[in-house]
Amino acid sequence: MQPGGDAQLVEPDGFLLECPHCRQELRVAKKYAGANVECKLCRGHFHLDPDHPSTRLRGFFAECPHCLEELRAHSRFRLARVACKLCGGRIQFVAAPSRRSPTMSPN
Repeated sequence: MQPGGDAQLVEPDGFLLECPHCRQELRVAKKYAGANVECKLCRGHFHLDPDHPSTRLRGFFAECPHCLEELRAHSRFRLARVACKLCGGRIQFVAAPSRRSPTMSPN
């Protein structure tokens, strides 16, 4: 996609990452970024920091502001300008702010 234009800014709703204990993919809401979380599969605990080099971030999910469908995107598209694969709407992914939450199990 070319620079400029009328791309809608989209913040990830959450992250797709690998549990550091069991290596299974987890879907974790962005509200848990910066928190200690528990894997719902193996019950292992870890600190969720999507920007830390040791975090095995596979991707993220977000709602398209044009068609309102959920998009799953590879981590390489974080902060990228893309088109929705479902409707073709222009999107500029932006970083989700880090938030601190109590210890919770991811979704």
